[in-house]
Amino acid sequence: MDPSSKPKQKPGYRLEMLDNEFLLYHLSETTILYCNQTASLIWQLCDGRHTVKEIRILFSEAYPESAETVVADVNEVLRLFLEHKAIGLT
Repeated sequence: MDPSSKPKQKPGYRLEMLDNEFLLYHLSETTILYCNQTASLIWQLCDGRHTVKEIRILFSEAYPESAETVVADVNEVLRLFLEHKAIGLT
């Protein structure tokens, strides 16, 4: 994934907490994704202003003990969002 690209949420998707779980959904497309807390934070950063690299850095700084796996985890969540067409990259 290009580190300089900027993920942006596509219209119509909502992140809601239901029974202490985060669900990302789009009503008209009947798409629902379960998100853990990390994925929900990544979703919030998909605002079209933060680059993939900036998101990786934020998580690496927040979880220094997991720095080796953070990049792969962020990439996996972004890939999942892309696969379900919840975000676009600019």
